[in-house]
Amino acid sequence: MSSHEMQRAESRVRSAQTFKVVVWLAVVAILVVFAFANSTKVDVDWVFNDAEAPLYLVIGASAIAGAILGFIARPSRSE
Repeated sequence: MSSHEMQRAESRVRSAQTFKVVVWLAVVAILVVFAFANSTKVDVDWVFNDAEAPLYLVIGASAIAGAILGFIARPSRSE
């Protein structure tokens, strides 16, 4: 692989990484705006208990739980 081809490949990798970061930042920004626009208290029913919490906390906790489960459930990359 020539030096020019190597630079083009590295540039594509950097562009893809930048794109991923921008998409994640956009998703986080939208999530934060949506969550704080919904600050009313809601009932949260657990199996053995129920509680009242601001909707933005419920949305945030659900998003974090979904991200963790998505990370755990993703297929492994074997290289």
